[in-house]
Amino acid sequence: MSKKSQTTGAPRRRRRRRQAPATDGAENIIQSTDESSYKSRAEREEELQKWVIRGVIAVVGILILLVAIAFAFEQLIIPNQVVATVDGKGISVREFRQEYLLERNRLQLQLNQLQNSGIDMQQFAQQEPYSTWINEVNVPDQLGLRVLNDMIDDRLLELEASARNVSVDDDALRQAVEEYFGFDPTAVALIGVEPTEKPEPTITATPFVSPTPSATPEPTATPDPEATAETETAEEDVEPDVTPQPTVVEPTLSPDEVRENFVEAERDYRSYFDRVGVSDETLNALFERNALETQLAAALIPDDAGLLYADVRHILVDNEENALAAIAALNQGESFAALARAISTDRGSGARGGELGEAYVGNYVSEFRRAIEEAEVGALVGPVESEFGFHVLQVRSKEERSGADQDSQRERARQQAVQQLKDSLREERDDAVEIFDIWLDHIPRS
Repeated sequence: MSKKSQTTGAPRRRRRRRQAPATDGAENIIQSTDESSYKSRAEREEELQKWVIRGVIAVVGILILLVAIAFAFEQLIIPNQVVATVDGKGISVREFRQEYLLERNRLQLQLNQLQNSGIDMQQFAQQEPYSTWINEVNVPDQLGLRVLNDMIDDRLLELEASARNVSVDDDALRQAVEEYFGFDPTAVALIGVEPTEKPEPTITATPFVSPTPSATPEPTATPDPEATAETETAEEDVEPDVTPQPTVVEPTLSPDEVRENFVEAERDYRSYFDRVGVSDETLNALFERNALETQLAAALIPDDAGLLYADVRHILVDNEENALAAIAALNQGESFAALARAISTDRGSGARGGELGEAYVGNYVSEFRRAIEEAEVGALVGPVESEFGFHVLQVRSKEERSGADQDSQRERARQQAVQQLKDSLREERDDAVEIFDIWLDHIPRS
């Protein structure tokens, strides 16, 4: 008989089957799947918002970076680019822009001043220097080229001044500022002092930007005695006007008032240029250049230097062939005076037999002046070409003069000497100058 197992009535234990542990990867996948399947809608929206915010921040960051790069390029890289070099030293875009703005606004101020004084600009539009000023204000490229060339000439002049040990100190700089605004401290100190021979100084708020070009002068002809007598007789026949006229007394400014006007004019001038984007540094550089030119001019032509005066006659014709024919006729014995009356296109001197009279040679155009300086007295010289045509000239006499009575002519001679030095330096140092076409892209157009 088989043996039965004994039961106690308690439940039986079930044997659990051992399962092999899942690999790490599978477990992670299961856990990740389980977690994601249990994310609520709010949690999913919150996570999406985080990604959107991160994307917006990234886009804004990129935009800020691009703006920063553009700003750096416009404010740091472009202004430091070079538009020209002089002896290896660059002229930057920043310097060029500043000089352009300075010159354009100086020209505009000058034209406005002339127009406000009652001058009909349409009438003077074809005359120099007004036509050039108007063209440069209206044609940016023309003004830009002139400004760039002026900057190059100034750099060459600075190098020459340094080689000659010519420099500018504080007194010379202050004097340049005073001269620019028409302020004469010596004349101001003499206001109210008796006797005085010096005229009262005037304040010019906007100085002329460039001197009027010189041209061949037309000396005044010797008065006709008969015409003079007729004029005197006519004046005697006129009944004098005995009606008393009221005397208008112009108030005289005190020295302090004149100084205050000068200080105010300089302050207003600087304020105006500050508004149009021209820095004080650029204005100060202008005054320093003026001072340097003054110092250099005095070194070129000292106070005791003599000035050349000459008695000259000339015949002016349209072309070189006619000038050579005139020289041949004169060498064959033709009268200079008769030939000048017959063929000279300079009607003023031609009517006087070609006589220009005795004058300071600095009054003539450069080509004519150099021909006089180099000519022997009495010799025929020519053809000499100038902007007016072809000259045949003869120097009657030459003489150097000095003294205080030549001060005004000496100032003119100094200006000419500086300009001649600039021209010669540009010609001699041409290989030291390099201009880059990018200057056209950096002319301020507004």
